Amino acid sequence: MVTLHEGKGFSLSKEGQKTLAGLQPQYYDNGVAGSVRPTPTPRGSGSVAGSYSNFGRQQQQQAAGGINVAPTVHGRYHSRNLPYALIEFDNQQVFVNAVSGTPENPLWAGHHTSYKFDVSRVTELVISFFIRNPNAPPNTGRSHDIFIGTCGVHPRYEEVRKYNEDPKASKRDKERAAAAHAQHERTLGQTGIDWTSVRYGTGQVKVGVEFVENRQQSLKIEDFDLLKVVGKGSFGKVMQVM
Repeated sequence: MVTLHEGKGFSLSKEGQKTLAGLQPQYYDNGVAGSVRPTPTPRGSGSVAGSYSNFGRQQQQQAAGGINVAPTVHGRYHSRNLPYALIEFDNQQVFVNAVSGTPENPLWAGHHTSYKFDVSRVTELVISFFIRNPNAPPNTGRSHDIFIGTCGVHPRYEEVRKYNEDPKASKRDKERAAAAHAQHERTLGQTGIDWTSVRYGTGQVKVGVEFVENRQQSLKIEDFDLLKVVGKGSFGKVMQVM
């Protein structure tokens, strides 16, 4: 079970910034795209008259590597302008969109974005992050989306078992045994929620993983949906099932 929670410190590479170079920041005022309203400045206040209220946001966008360049509505980003994640595990893929936050610090829907993957072998869980390119030609799908970074998670492929200390051991021996047990647990892989650093990019991702064993001992024909007949022979037939 994989759950995405949030990211922080995302930015664009120099190549990604070049891709978005043609997109100028726009601001929405009363629902009108591109309108910028200057903030009235009283005389003698020490600030420059006619300064725009979005100047601070433009500085934040530049500091974030241009990733926050997309327009906002009353300070909020539309979900299509937020990063999305591609979760890959053992030839299985799932796309997960961020629901709020900013492109630099996106938020996913937590336990509402939990996905189950069947485990057939021990392998790494890979999560890659992209942001849509507003300058992409129409009907190009995801081929022009901009890569942000990726992270790898090594899940623990066994359920966590409660540690039982030896009641006859001394206090010092109990502490040593508990420390050794905790160290061994960490080598078995991640379980629960933890922060993971982004590779080939900047920032971190808060992701949760949990492994649950399938306790079903055997499979019967009734456990499958029969889809179609693949082939027939003299002793039986082969069917595609789910």
